[in-house]
Amino acid sequence: MWKKRKQHKKSVFVFLIGLLGTMGSAPPIQTGGKVGQVAPEFTLPDIKGHPVRLQDFKGKPVVLNFWAFWCDTWKDEMPHLKALAARQDELGFRLVAISVDGKRLQEFLNRTKGEVPFPVLLDAGGGVSARYTISHVPTVVIVDAGGRVRSVKVGYPGNHVILAVLRPLKRHGSVNEPAVERHAP
Repeated sequence: MWKKRKQHKKSVFVFLIGLLGTMGSAPPIQTGGKVGQVAPEFTLPDIKGHPVRLQDFKGKPVVLNFWAFWCDTWKDEMPHLKALAARQDELGFRLVAISVDGKRLQEFLNRTKGEVPFPVLLDAGGGVSARYTISHVPTVVIVDAGGRVRSVKVGYPGNHVILAVLRPLKRHGSVNEPAVERHAP
């Protein structure tokens, strides 16, 4: 019996070494959907329970900020998102935050008093996040007025980066505009 255990341990060890050897050659994690492809449609409830659809913003670029209430970076992002939201009318886009969880919603409501200048949607089941292949939060996905993913940024890139993507979309919309590259840290 002891001999069988030793052989089993050796087999497990060899398997793990082989697995670790392949990890370095794995392709990079893809997140945020595919640049240039049509953004997946969705309907999600906002923090007050009202349904919001991506289709509601048709004809305008949309900044989708995927985040999680359990990840405290939303607290640091909030002032930047509020400043970005203040530019929506000027640049003709809409900002939407999508929480990939429903945890700590009450803390969010207490901290913001439920007053946020952009929709905050709840993807508690993770279905929308899965369709956008979100594997890291925050991730910012920019969808053009024609409904195509134009940019994906893993981590909050800063308003200047988001605005640099949005400005040409305001001038040219989505027609014949080259896709913006995916950026990861």
